[in-house]
Amino acid sequence: MSHDIDRINLRTMRSAAVVAHYARPDELLPHERAALDEVCDEVRGGAILDIGVGGGRTVTALREVSTNYLGIDYSPEMVAASQARYPEVRFAHADARHMADIADASIDLAVFSCNGISMVGHGDRLAIMREVHRVLKPQGVFLFTTYNRNSPEASAGFCFPEFEASPNPARLLVRSIRHLRDTTISVVQRLRHLRHEVHTPEYAVINDKCHNHGVMLYYITLAQQRRQLQAAGFDANAPAYDCAGQRIVGDTTLDSMALIARKEAA
Repeated sequence: MSHDIDRINLRTMRSAAVVAHYARPDELLPHERAALDEVCDEVRGGAILDIGVGGGRTVTALREVSTNYLGIDYSPEMVAASQARYPEVRFAHADARHMADIADASIDLAVFSCNGISMVGHGDRLAIMREVHRVLKPQGVFLFTTYNRNSPEASAGFCFPEFEASPNPARLLVRSIRHLRDTTISVVQRLRHLRHEVHTPEYAVINDKCHNHGVMLYYITLAQQRRQLQAAGFDANAPAYDCAGQRIVGDTTLDSMALIARKEAA
């Protein structure tokens, strides 16, 4: 099952349209910004590992904290897109599950943004947390975002692509054709991927609307995520922010959460 999830998601992440989509933005999301602001002073000037760098959206913000920076991605096309945008910055093709080229206890801040850790199955997710723990220095920080199982999106099922009308007839025609194309793709991919969904008491892997139902995404509650972090050797009380950038007190029903997990001192 984990192999199927990986195959589906990597195929999408290597497609030209998706690479181009991620190569445009250049700013942090509100919860990513709030979490980074909380830890930036303690990691300033340290070694930063940007996991799942994609098209380079996080590069500028993280290099403002430290130029001792390395961005990695398991999609070679994403790495190429980031390198083209930032030719002076270090990037590498690498998989967060097996970061053999990164030494033990060498990283001050590891970042996995854009819910990237949700792009793999359960066993691989746990492997990523163990690998991040290995490469972090004692009391190093793992800042990541993940999908929230307590959100409405976790049970939304099939979703039609959004459609934006236009008073301009020519523009309306073009948008209508694109919407029909995207709807067809969404239906086909939903039918193809639905059988790979996983639902357990701890987590769910869901074929949600992202990329026209073209990926399988891992959803988990905040409480279960903290338990996973503790089992991997991180502090059990990881602070968290909702996707509006507000500190989570208790729980949230918004669809994405940013967590700040600190490696326990040796």
